[in-house]
Formats: sequence, structure tokens, C-alpha cells
Amino acid sequence: MLIGHRFERTAQDDLHIHSRNLLQSGFVLLTAGLGFIAPLAFVVLAIVDGDSLPTDLDPLSLLLMVLGLLLIPALGLMLMVYTGLRETLLLSRLAGEGKRRTRNFFGRRERVHSVFRIDAPKYLELRRRPQAEPAYTQLWLVMRDGTEHRLTTDNVPIVPGSKRTDLWLRELADYLSVAVPTEVVAASAAGATPASYRPAPAPTRKSAWKGARQLKLKGKELTPASESTEKPGVPARALLTLLGAFLAVLELVNVVALVPALFTGRLRVSGFRTGSTIFYWAEQPIAFSFNLLIGAGEVLIIGAIAWGCLRTAICGRMKSNP
Repeated sequence: MLIGHRFERTAQDDLHIHSRNLLQSGFVLLTAGLGFIAPLAFVVLAIVDGDSLPTDLDPLSLLLMVLGLLLIPALGLMLMVYTGLRETLLLSRLAGEGKRRTRNFFGRRERVHSVFRIDAPKYLELRRRPQAEPAYTQLWLVMRDGTEHRLTTDNVPIVPGSKRTDLWLRELADYLSVAVPTEVVAASAAGATPASYRPAPAPTRKSAWKGARQLKLKGKELTPASESTEKPGVPARALLTLLGAFLAVLELVNVVALVPALFTGRLRVSGFRTGSTIFYWAEQPIAFSFNLLIGAGEVLIIGAIAWGCLRTAICGRMKSNP
């Protein structure tokens, strides 16, 4: 079975639904394998055919090529490490809660995406947007208090009427003691009633002074709540370091090409389709100035991205403002 679910009952009467998609896992494995094979094949062919070795490259361009060859397999490895291919829905009557957990290709890096209550379920509901394909159907658990939780997995689609989906729905409905959903509801018409918004009253001078004083006294406690940070793992920091180094060397290559052009009036521009083109200030001042401004903009953008990657890799945290 390439795509499907595996049901597991524990000694504590918990239901674990393991969802697997071998096609998705095979695509990730193939992509990562190509990321390793392609640079290796390039190096082997360059060594076998000695005439194809880039002997006329300057040190910065050669370093840029080496970093690019290292970056390709690193991206493939990160795809295997940080993609949640193994997804499990954990339901526990004893604890009265459910969890959606994912793991990577190696079965490591466990992440819990959502935790919700299942002690007072009301019904299960299939939802799909109008004029959408059946594979985009979502399963929602509606509680008695009106809260809703999505139970659909990300790697196995729901196809109403298929044996895989019917078995999955029966297992969930039997465990939650609710009816098996048979009809698909339009997603635009479904959903809980939003809470009414009530603006807070305008603060008086006295209340504003008290609030400012309390904010000053508790500033250290409010700072972590207002600025949440996410710490990347060691593989992510290594990838950011390699990407930042690649972009930094690319930045130096562009700077080395642009700075002499300001004094000599000779600018060499390389393109994938047009090849290498030389512009002279004395002959084509407009084209020379335009390409020089484009190059300066590229330097600023690449430099900002390289600095962000290296700073995140060194500091080990990424700021995320909610």
C-alpha cells in the first residue's frame, strides 16, 4: 500500500493512526539523492576530462563554485531532515486529548503541531470548498462547546467514497463515539460563529500613569512574550552558514567586478543567455549606467541576505513577530 493509514491500539486504549505516503517519501529521497549524485558526477567528469577543469578561474570564482557544489547536497539533506513525512494522529481517552505529530524521513525530529481536547466531541464533519477537487476535503472535529479541530493529515488526502477514507472515518468515529460523516459540507457555510469584538474603553490619565508604571516594573517579564524567538537546529545553522558563505563570496565577486568599472569606464556583464557583454562609458553611457545600477542593487540585496543567514547561524535564533 503506497498511500494509507495504519491503526494501532495501545494498552491504555489509545488510538494511534500512522499515515504514510510512500510516493511523497520516494520523491524526497530521489531529490536528495540527485542532490548528492549531481555534484559528485560533475567532479568526477571534471577529473576524468582534464581539459574541462576551470584552470583560468580566479580564486573567488573557484571558491564560489566549490561552495555551490557543497550547497546542493546540503539542500537535499535538509529536505530529508526537516520535511515531516511520517505523520501520526494520537488520540487518548484517558488523557482526553489528541495530538498531531510528525517525524522526518529518518524517524527523528518529532514535532507536535496541534494539541486539542476530545473529551466532549459532538460530531465529525467533512468540508470542502465549492468547486474544489475531492482530494481537498477536510475532516473537522466539532466539540460541544463550539470549538473545532482539524483531523486531516497533510500527507494522505481524503477521498470520500474510497475504501481508505471510509476505514479511516469508521475508526475515528468508533473511537470518539460519534456518527460516521457521510455528506460533505461547503467550507464557506461551515465554521464556528466568531466572537463579537468589544473595544476597550479609553484610558484616563490616572489609569494610563498606573499602566505605564506597571509596564516599566514588569518590562523584563513582558519582553519575552512580545518578541518570540525560534531557535534553529544544528543542521539548519550549518546550512545557513554554508548559504551565507556562498552569498558572501558571490557578493565579493560582484563588488570586484563593479568597483574597477567606476574608474576604468569598462563594465563586463555576464548572462545565461546573452553570454559576456562589455559596456563602455564613452560609447554607451546609458546602458553602462543602467547595468551599473542593476549590479549595485544586486550587491545590496545579496549582502543583506548573506548577513541575515550568517547572523542567524551565529546567534542561533530567529525573531518571529506574531
